[in-house]
Amino acid sequence: MQIWQLPQQPKERGAVYSCTILRRASVACLVLILGINSTLAAVAAEPDVIGPQSGLTATPVADPSQRAGAGQRVTIESTNLESLLLEKGVITQDDWIRLKAEEERRVFEQTPEMQMAGNPRWYERIRISGYTQFRYSAGPSDGKMSIPLGDKAATTQPRELYFRRIRLVFQGQISERLAFFLQGAFEGDQEKQDMFNKEIIDAYGDYYLTKDKVHRLRFGLQRTLNSFDTLRSSTNRQELDRHESVQSGAPGERDLGISYFWSPKIAQERFAQLAAYHNGPGDYGVFGVTVYNGQGRNKAELNGDKHVGVRLAYPFELPNGRLLETGVMAYRGVFSVSGAGSPTSTSSAAKCYDALNQQGGCDVNDERITAYLWTPPQPWGILAEGTIGRGPKRNPLNNTIEESSLRGGYVQGYYTWQYSDVAQLTPYVRFGEYYGGFKSISGAADGQSRTWNFGLVWEPDTHWRFVTELMLKDGLNETLVRNQVQDQFDASLLRFQAQWFFN
Repeated sequence: MQIWQLPQQPKERGAVYSCTILRRASVACLVLILGINSTLAAVAAEPDVIGPQSGLTATPVADPSQRAGAGQRVTIESTNLESLLLEKGVITQDDWIRLKAEEERRVFEQTPEMQMAGNPRWYERIRISGYTQFRYSAGPSDGKMSIPLGDKAATTQPRELYFRRIRLVFQGQISERLAFFLQGAFEGDQEKQDMFNKEIIDAYGDYYLTKDKVHRLRFGLQRTLNSFDTLRSSTNRQELDRHESVQSGAPGERDLGISYFWSPKIAQERFAQLAAYHNGPGDYGVFGVTVYNGQGRNKAELNGDKHVGVRLAYPFELPNGRLLETGVMAYRGVFSVSGAGSPTSTSSAAKCYDALNQQGGCDVNDERITAYLWTPPQPWGILAEGTIGRGPKRNPLNNTIEESSLRGGYVQGYYTWQYSDVAQLTPYVRFGEYYGGFKSISGAADGQSRTWNFGLVWEPDTHWRFVTELMLKDGLNETLVRNQVQDQFDASLLRFQAQWFFN
């Protein structure tokens, strides 16, 4: 995918665009000055021609739920009138550049969402899209190996073909202030699909407090402010799994909540560019705050406590044109661990350190802070995240679920070779560690792990993605046995994926 960027803006951003005024003035006056015939005058009254010749480009607004296609690349060609004005000396080169910058901003503001909102037909204000991930696992080298927060089928169903994800998305800009997003999951476990995942993944509405979308409220089932990697959809993420160090903070990535996001216009443009051309997560605000249940996606709330997550981030454009996003996120709440026995139990593999709550869960403090740095492949890129905090973890010495410290993180390097207008090849290497508990697993199993991932991503066009990945993992199996430590493994896993997008 070719990388398009807004042109460098002149310093006089507040200046009056004399060329714009001229263009909106009487065409007849320009005809008299330049001797242009009536045919050319008629052409001048039409909107700019869209074409690839000028080299000046406008960055489109990207929906973070969708992968960009070639159709999202918008170029602006100068009109005959503007070129003639420059040639005749009526306007200067600086005036011409300013006009193009203004035109790019105008095109940027004509987002697909605004076009949809202005359509009188309700069914044309809704878009349908989605994607499918089809995988094969060559099987782990050790039967004890597991990926409990990610691709479970890769280790539980070795040497089988299976669907990792089948997703269908409905979304739309219903009015100038209201947008909605609904995503369903249809993946299952082959012949036992009725027992597995058929659920709502996202179901939220956005209300824009201001027309420029700087201030926004979100209500419903949505991604929580946990980490960069959990904010990215699998349409954007090339790697086969999120790393356990950050995934453990928000299993399923979503929860029921209410959010507020603040994004200045320049940040909106850069978030959109990162999403459209570099697999970024989209716009979750320069500043954001979310209040949510805290038990995870489609899980019943087991206590009256609410988690609160906050985010502070910013997308930079360096002097050489390279894009860089960095930020920090944190959350705090009380998590209720399932699968715990009473403090006096003599048979449970995991007991609550204190009395169980009324819903039968074991309440433990749950808090984290995560920082990240990401510069996308242009053509090389780096992604790194680190997290520290406290949360529930089982103590194998007394089988008790306790509040324990946690830490972890990962670093990834990758390089994108674009060998045609739409096709590219991306190898990547990732190393990560995690030392802490898995709060979402029954009994809060210890999640200690050290992982290497070596992958190769081939994207022959904008609607296909093929991934081959070798994982080397040293960790603990999550199965709990009373009075015993968890089984340890040091194993490898080879997987293949074909992913296609229908949008």
